[in-house]
Amino acid sequence: MKEFVEIQHWGWNPIIITSFLTMCFTILQGYGVIKQGQKIWTTKSGKSVSTFPFFFSCFYFFAFLSYGLGKMSLAIIFNGLLGFLYLPVIIGLIKFKKFKLYEKIILPATALVIPAMIITTKKDSFLFILLMIIIITVIAQALEIRREKSRGSVEIRFIIILLLTNIFWLTYSIIMDNWPLKIFNSLAIIVYLWGIYLYKKYK
Repeated sequence: MKEFVEIQHWGWNPIIITSFLTMCFTILQGYGVIKQGQKIWTTKSGKSVSTFPFFFSCFYFFAFLSYGLGKMSLAIIFNGLLGFLYLPVIIGLIKFKKFKLYEKIILPATALVIPAMIITTKKDSFLFILLMIIIITVIAQALEIRREKSRGSVEIRFIIILLLTNIFWLTYSIIMDNWPLKIFNSLAIIVYLWGIYLYKKYK
C-alpha cells in the first residue's frame, strides 16, 4: 500500500483532494452507467444509443485498471472498476438493439485493448490512443442523436455526470502532469457539451 501515489502524498494537499474528488465522481459516473442500463432494460430499446461507445468503454476501463496498477494510483484503479458496471449495458444492447454485420465483427474485438495494455511497455502512448478512440465514440454518440433526430433511450443524467467527471479528471491530470489525460479531458468536455446541446435540441 505504501507504493501508491495517494499514500505517499497523504495529507491536505492538491493530489489527495483531487484524487478524493475523482473517486467521488467515479461513483457518480457509475450511477450514470447504471441509470443508462436501467433505461435500456426498462424501455427494452437501444434506440439512439450508439453501441461502440459502450462496448469500447467497458473494455477500456478494464485496460485503465491495468494502467492504474502500473502507475500505482488508487484514483485510476478505482475508476477502472467502472468496467464491471458497463457489462449490463452492453448485454442490454445485445438483447434489444439490432446489430449490423460490421458491428458484430468490430465490437467483440474491442476486448483486445485489455491484453494490449497489459503487454505494452509504452503505456502512456497506448492510453493516449485509447482515449482518442473514446473521443471518437463520444462524437459518434452525439451524431447518433442527430441522425435519429431523437433522444431515444439516451440518459441525459449520464452525459451530465460524465461532463462533470471530465472537469475533475482534467484538474487531477494537470496536478499529476499526466499528458494523455490532460488532452483527453479537455476535448471530452467540449464534446459532451455538444452532446447536451443536441439532447436539448431533439425532444
